[in-house]
Amino acid sequence: MSNSIPQPPSINLEDFSKRSLEFYEQIKDRLEKEAMNKYVAVDYETSNYWLGETASGALSKAKEQFPNKVFYLLQVGSPTAFGVQSMMTSDLFGKRSGYGFNWAY
Repeated sequence: MSNSIPQPPSINLEDFSKRSLEFYEQIKDRLEKEAMNKYVAVDYETSNYWLGETASGALSKAKEQFPNKVFYLLQVGSPTAFGVQSMMTSDLFGKRSGYGFNWAY
């Protein structure tokens, strides 16, 4: 058994944020009509997005489909954007124990 802690993927945060926000701009009008004030996790690489009542709800849906990806989270209609990098953590027995968040404002 390895004692190493899984590390999140290495990404260029500036490029990641720029591309994520560009993708959000493409879907912004639709989301503001259908999901104002909800949270959205976006993945510009696959052109997918997931909605939730909370940031963790949107992220959980995204992680179900792509457990090892990093997502950009926004609140629909909010003038302030924030990005969240997350990864699933595990306890000593390999069971899922929740999400670890690194917030980037």
